[in-house]
Order: sequence, then structure tokens, then C-alpha cells
Amino acid sequence: MSSGQTRVPQVRNPTLPSQTTPEQRYWRGFTNPQLVKENHPITHIHFNPASPHDFAVTSSTRIQVFSSKTRQVTRTFSRFKDTVYSGEFRFDGKLLVAADASGLVSIFDTFQSRNLLVSLNPSGHPTHVAKFHPTIGNQLATASDDRTLRLYDISQTTSGPIVQFGDNYHGDYIRSACFVPGNPNLISTGCYDGIVRVFDARSTQPLVASFSHEGAPPVEDVLALSPTTLVSGAGAQVKVWDLSRGSQIHELNNFTKTVTTLHNTGDRGLLVGSLDGHVKIFDSNSSNWDVKFGWKFGSGGVLSCGVSPTNHKHFVTGLTSGLLSIRTRKTEPKVAQGVKGPAKSAAFARMMKGAEYLGEEEHRIIQTSTATPQKKLKQFEKHLNAFRWSDALDSAFATGLPKEQTVTVLNELKKRGKIRISLYGRDEISLLPILQWFIKNLEDVRSINLICDYVGVILEMYGLLIGKSVVLEEVFGNLLKRINTEVKKCKEAKEIEGMLELLSV
Repeated sequence: MSSGQTRVPQVRNPTLPSQTTPEQRYWRGFTNPQLVKENHPITHIHFNPASPHDFAVTSSTRIQVFSSKTRQVTRTFSRFKDTVYSGEFRFDGKLLVAADASGLVSIFDTFQSRNLLVSLNPSGHPTHVAKFHPTIGNQLATASDDRTLRLYDISQTTSGPIVQFGDNYHGDYIRSACFVPGNPNLISTGCYDGIVRVFDARSTQPLVASFSHEGAPPVEDVLALSPTTLVSGAGAQVKVWDLSRGSQIHELNNFTKTVTTLHNTGDRGLLVGSLDGHVKIFDSNSSNWDVKFGWKFGSGGVLSCGVSPTNHKHFVTGLTSGLLSIRTRKTEPKVAQGVKGPAKSAAFARMMKGAEYLGEEEHRIIQTSTATPQKKLKQFEKHLNAFRWSDALDSAFATGLPKEQTVTVLNELKKRGKIRISLYGRDEISLLPILQWFIKNLEDVRSINLICDYVGVILEMYGLLIGKSVVLEEVFGNLLKRINTEVKKCKEAKEIEGMLELLSV
């Protein structure tokens, strides 16, 4: 029996090693962006800690709650008379708190009725911060432009705040605050006097620690990553503080404008947004705090951003231009353990009966041929097998043929020593597509040696014809220009390489 015809192996151009890290590939998975245009800046974004992790978007005088499944607005809270600065869920997702420019703090029922449950009026100044305690459901912290931080028990609002830290501690507006995880009594504030303060709500000496930014830029946001690590953004800098040592341990200078928002993604790192339009991911698990990935939004500065907790399904960004960007990462469905697939019918079982039997109990087993049928030969393979070298070369430059296939034919003819034979007896019409392809792909360094071999043979065989043909003379003129351009690029690259070597010394 004759053997099957050997196929011509497809040429694979050498590729550089992958320059992307697993983290970069992970964050690039946030695709399919949905853009929502609001008329005012997006001042705050907060994800519901409870599944399915809907997210609240604060803009102007309303708060919109988007569904994590459909990315559409499911609820709207608009009972505000002035600009809303915050809208945050409680840890169980049943309550939503909001503070506005009139100083009013409102608590809504998000679970059923969406009714207004509690109203607080801690100050006549704008209240920019209103946050529930991460573990104690009845505690609420507010911070206002009257330089006062207040802690409330929402079940006893008539008696006023439990404790408050006024202007004797703060020298300017308080625009950010956060609870310190691991200690239910510690709370940190970021002030416009450039100082980050940590308070103990149960102590007679409440000011536990204070950290000052150089030059006293306004602190826009403060975030506690762990019981001992605190991060604050002021000006174009992000500083990392160690609460156990009471000192700065790192500084991030990766932005050109004011840092406006900080978000903890858990094991994926720290998310930082700035007015320069960048959102960057920093590796909070390493001592160097390297940048792992970043996005650039050209339609305005970033005011707020966040990622879905637990599953990291959505990445949401709010801009100064009023544009809301929602990016979604495709996740593979998880099969629960112990859950069986759909039941098969009796007819299916009868049809598949004996499919796994290979004749183990028989005395003689005859294995039939399992060879897969040969795929249909390509046109250039038929020409090569029939020793039609010139036709094989012409088929390599057919319209719409992939570049890899053209290189495959050129390499195969070179390997078989048939370059001269394939180019023999040609005129300017048959040479034109070959030379045009060479001009187009001359800048590809992976094919330059192959192109030079063929061009050298063409010049040797048809050198006298070039001066007699206007078409060939023009084509070779264009080829010479491209060669001079590539030579110039190489010289400039060598000069830059020499400069870089001097800088590295």
C-alpha cells in the first residue's frame, strides 16, 4: 500500500517571548465596556458587599443602583435637595446611607421598600463622608466641612452622636474617613490640612496617631488595607503608613495630578485613580508596590472607581466629565461539587450501550484503521508535488493569501534549490507582484534574509531588463527607497542604543 502524500509544513515566524504577566492578562479581561453619560461628575461609587454585588453610583442630586447582572439601573434615590457626595451600603446590603451638601445624612431601606428610614443633621456644612461600620450594623460615621468627625448609633439618633472629634483635632475640611479592620474602635480621617489622623473611639486620649504629607497637600482619600497598613492620597502622591511603627513605609509617585480615589481589591492589589485620567493597580503584597496594570481615560479626570468584591466581575470608573465606564470580566461557570449533570434518557442509554467495549473477552481482536483522512491539499502543494515550480511561486502571491503561507512557499523553494527555476522565463508582468510583495514586507526583520535571496537572484537574471522597462525601473526605485529608509532606522537605533549604554554606566 502506498503511503499518504507528505504535507508541506507551515512556516512559523519566530516570536518574542510573552511580555505580559498573568496580572496584566487578568486585568485585560475586563472588556465589553458600557458607557453611561451623566450631566454631572460621578463623585462616588460603592459596591454592595452582599451578593450579587450591585453598585451605587452617586452623581449630582441622585444615587442610581445598577444591577450586577444586567448593568442597568434598578433603583434610583433622588430625595435630595442638594448635591450628594456619598452613597454607601451597609455590610449586609439592606441599608444605604447618603450625605449631601446641605449637611443632611439620609439612611434608606434598599432591601424592600426603598423608604427613608432615618435622617440625621450633624452639621449645616456640607457632609462629604457617611459610612457604616464594617462589622457593627448600628454604627455610622460622618465627617463634615465643620472639621468634625462624628460616630452615631442609628438606633438612638435622638441622643446625638456617641462621640465626636471636632476642630481641636482637625485644622481644615474632612473629606475622607475609614474604619480600621481588625479593631472596631479605630477610625482614620483624611483632612485638607495634609494630615492623616487615627482615633480610638473608646479612649480618653482619642488621637492615637497622625501622619503628615510633605507640603501639606489636601488629603483626598484614606484607606486601611489591614490592621497595620494605612494608605492615603494627597496631591499627586500616595503614601503607605505603618500603624505599628507610626511611620511611612512607602511612597508612590506615579501620577501627574491629584489622586482622588483609593480602592482595595483584596489579593489583586490597590486601585488608585487620579485627575490625570489614569487608574493604576499597585501590588500591595510586595515591598516595592510595583504597578501591575493601568487604564487611561481620555474624557476627563477620574473621581471614583471600584471593583466588584469577591468575584471581581465589574470594574466601574466615574469621571469628572460625567461619564460612567462599566467593564465586565468574563468568568467561567463554576460547577458545584456533588451536583450531577442532566439525566440521560433511556433511549440515549440504549444507543450508547456497548460503546466502551473494546473486545477484552474475545480471543482475537482486530483493530480497524484509525488513520484520519488526509486534508485537501492546498494549491501550492499540488504544484510542488507536480514539480511545477513556477506555478507554485505564482500561487504564493495570490490575492488574499496569508503572509505565513507566502513565506512557506518561498522557504520551500529555497530549501529545494528551485529559486532560479521558479523565476526563469518571466517578464515584467509576472515579476511585478513578487517585487511589490517584497517592498511591502521589507520592514519585517524575520523575512529580510529570505527577501534578499530572491532579490539577488532577480537582479542577476533580469538586470538588463530593468533598464528597458519603465515599470520595473519604478518598482526597483521604490525598493531602493525602502531599503534606504530601513538602513536609516538601523543607524538611528544604534545611536539610541549607544546613548542608553552611556546612561546605564
